[in-house]
Amino acid sequence: MTLAELIASFRQDAGDKAEPYLWADDLVKGWLNEAQQEAAVRRRLLYGSAPAINVTTAAGRTYPFTGLFEVTHATLQVSDLSAPASELGIVSRDGMDRFDAGWRTRPGVPARLIVEDTQVVLGGAVERDYTLTLEGYRLPAAVLSAGADTPEIAPVHHRFLVHWALHRAYSNQDADTFDAARAAREEVAFTAYFGSRPDADLRKDARADMDHHTEAFWL
Repeated sequence: MTLAELIASFRQDAGDKAEPYLWADDLVKGWLNEAQQEAAVRRRLLYGSAPAINVTTAAGRTYPFTGLFEVTHATLQVSDLSAPASELGIVSRDGMDRFDAGWRTRPGVPARLIVEDTQVVLGGAVERDYTLTLEGYRLPAAVLSAGADTPEIAPVHHRFLVHWALHRAYSNQDADTFDAARAAREEVAFTAYFGSRPDADLRKDARADMDHHTEAFWL
């Protein structure tokens, strides 16, 4: 469905078909963009890679990353390709201390990676230059703005995005449109299809302390 079709579906379901509309197009667009982000997080619908990170001896162990809300796979490759790439185990800081108490200064190729909200920390002293590649789940890359735009998630999911927009519309504290019962029903319908939103602790627990075996492969 296009953005224009999603807005039309919203207006049909809300009975908001005559101008002046109760909810302006820009408001509905914003809610539909929220809906796609919510869907992507709840059902982990979009998978991709973060921009490659250049790891250097001068920069050390800690690096910012962007583009993913959950990292599920990490690979470390020597920059000059003189050694095979290796998969890194993804752990928490506490987990890193349990696996290897001396990780902050231990020499050798790092075998594990701490993933935090906006940065990653290599589990070991950086003695060579590397390329660090991260894969995982991401949000939609573009905002829906023009009528012909389509959500990035698969078409089979599109019509269920309207439930979130309706939930947001009826949650507005406005005398003419506020309807707590309808807002709750629409949120339940959205959640029934896309699932509950994991909180930050749950996402962290899901990805932490997965101590992968290191695997080598030639590129």
